[in-house]
Amino acid sequence: MGLLIIVPLLVSGYLVCILHPFYFYRLHRFEGQLLYLQVARLGMSCLVAAAILSAFILVLSKQKILLIGHEIATDYSNYLGNLLVELDIANERNATLWVFLLQVGMTSLAIPVFWARFFVHVQRKAQKLDTEAHFQAMLLLGILQGTPLRILLRESFEQQVPCMFSLSDRKVYVGFVTFVGAPTESEGIDHAFNLIPLLSGYRDKDTLEVTLNTHYANVITPAPIMLIQENVVSATRFDFATWNSFQSRKHRKARQGQFYQHRPARPLKASSACA
Repeated sequence: MGLLIIVPLLVSGYLVCILHPFYFYRLHRFEGQLLYLQVARLGMSCLVAAAILSAFILVLSKQKILLIGHEIATDYSNYLGNLLVELDIANERNATLWVFLLQVGMTSLAIPVFWARFFVHVQRKAQKLDTEAHFQAMLLLGILQGTPLRILLRESFEQQVPCMFSLSDRKVYVGFVTFVGAPTESEGIDHAFNLIPLLSGYRDKDTLEVTLNTHYANVITPAPIMLIQENVVSATRFDFATWNSFQSRKHRKARQGQFYQHRPARPLKASSACA
């Protein structure tokens, strides 16, 4: 009889982790005992809700319902209890308890499906999200937190802030983050992200000075590029006014530091100099 409690508890908790978008996107954070405790916690919530709902339904089934002067039989627990006794699964003393536990177990397995659908419906209605892509984007914004790089990716993704990313191969990209990848059961969003490029260039191998020599302004819809987060050495917000001011100062200093070779003066004769 204990299996009627333990098995639905664990299975329903696992179904919540897989079907519910909120918990699925955070499933990669749990490993080992933490994952077991998370499944048990969610399964316990489903089991308690199933027990309350089953008890309410059993109480209603005991009530007499009259329809056009005829009594409708709604007490299904007696029929199922007698069936369990005939099958030698239960006896007359605990037949009702068996029916109740079976109903609780089956209800707890159905709750994760309705819980996930209810969450999606409420969130899309509350946030006024029309498409599935917008809903997925909203869920991704919820997990883009914790590390400074995640916070920067969230700002660029949510507010369309241009950012500059320097890679380990000294390539530099400036653009908007459009997608950060959906997490799986075992991996989070720390793998790759898509970037709509605005500028690109490289860092000098000696001075590490940034040179942006490729402009995508003439391209109507530049193709997004995928960057691996492990290859990102540094990342920062990119301000075009600050960059242009820095470039103008650099060119001005370069012009001031140039030396021009003048033609040497012609020697004068002593007679003409004294004249």
